[in-house]
Amino acid sequence: MLFFFRTLLLCLLSFQVVHADFNDGRAAALVGDYNTAHAEWLPLAEQGHIDAQFYIGLLNSNQLIDQPSQEQAVRWYLLAANNGHVDAQFNLGIKYDKGIGVEQSDTEAFNWYFKAAKSGHPEAQFNLANTYRDGRGVEANMERAVTLYKAASFNGVPQAQANLALSLHLGSGVEQDNVMAYVWASVASEGDSKFTEVKDSMAQELTDSDIQMGDVKALELTERLASLKSEK
Repeated sequence: MLFFFRTLLLCLLSFQVVHADFNDGRAAALVGDYNTAHAEWLPLAEQGHIDAQFYIGLLNSNQLIDQPSQEQAVRWYLLAANNGHVDAQFNLGIKYDKGIGVEQSDTEAFNWYFKAAKSGHPEAQFNLANTYRDGRGVEANMERAVTLYKAASFNGVPQAQANLALSLHLGSGVEQDNVMAYVWASVASEGDSKFTEVKDSMAQELTDSDIQMGDVKALELTERLASLKSEK
């Protein structure tokens, strides 16, 4: 989690100019001095600095400062989310989904996942797909779920790739295609080894020639996904 937090900070500075005080907070956070980062960012957040609002929320949510508060995390995420911060929208969706720092609400979770997914957030696309699959906060719609699983799959989310494979295998929300189910399961297992069992299960229902064809398609798809990632 700390590595992810610091990676977010590095990515942020790679494509935008920020206030000097924000840089001071970033420098402190990168060496693990989160209380100093909080002290630098809080005045900026109170002045409406969207990224500072998000990171104040993150510091509270991940309990990286003295006296962290999940309620404060929600407060700052909400301010940043209402100002269009996509990661804040996604994180706010999780808070409502799990009832952390706020009363649990499937409807609010759906709404925030929807906003983040609309902006192309991969994990939000996956979580939104699950809400459509399960009918949480929205009427169940497996076709819509599969569309979102596919979007998240092309954005490199292994869990979405595995769920897309299962949907293709079962013909749930999409026409049944056991070869493509095997292909996506193969791609998912490359991203996360825990999905190897899913791949092996798919292979049991295929002929040797189907598996050979699926392996070729999986390699082509993996190369395509890598190319798409490099273009972002």
